[in-house]
Amino acid sequence: MPDNPLSPLRVDHAADAYLGDEPPDLSPMRALAERAELADAMSGLTDSYGGPLAADDPLAPLARDVARALVEAGFTLHHCARHHRLYRLGGVCLLPVTSGPGCGDSGGVVVSWTTHDLLSLDWDRWTEYHGAHEVMNGALAQVLDALGYQIQPFGCGGAWIVTGRCAPRAEAGR
Repeated sequence: MPDNPLSPLRVDHAADAYLGDEPPDLSPMRALAERAELADAMSGLTDSYGGPLAADDPLAPLARDVARALVEAGFTLHHCARHHRLYRLGGVCLLPVTSGPGCGDSGGVVVSWTTHDLLSLDWDRWTEYHGAHEVMNGALAQVLDALGYQIQPFGCGGAWIVTGRCAPRAEAGR
């Protein structure tokens, strides 16, 4: 049995994703994304106090890299500051944290799923909330792994801490 059961899926999907002779020109789409989706994701990054993440924060480059990768993978980032007008919507919460227990030597970016307030605040639907939260945090771990990040469990709520990028994987048979 292969080490990673998703490996054949990745290879087959990548081979079928584009059937033309030349790779597609992604520059117009990338420029649009830089101005809209990615800019919005970057502007929503906060520090551990809910304030905007400072450009000179040592974890800012990693936080921006993780945010970009998750947005490109199709996730919506959560606006984690309670005072933000879009806080209620949920999504992927990214929180840079400095070193401490479970954070590695230089800290990292804690990644977890947050549901919409309509689910998380409805006491009658606690089981649904808990199930969705658990499944989505598990999915985030798999996506972060597929995107090449080093992750470790963080805390007891299903969150993950990203401490950097993994070394490039060697292809099978080489």
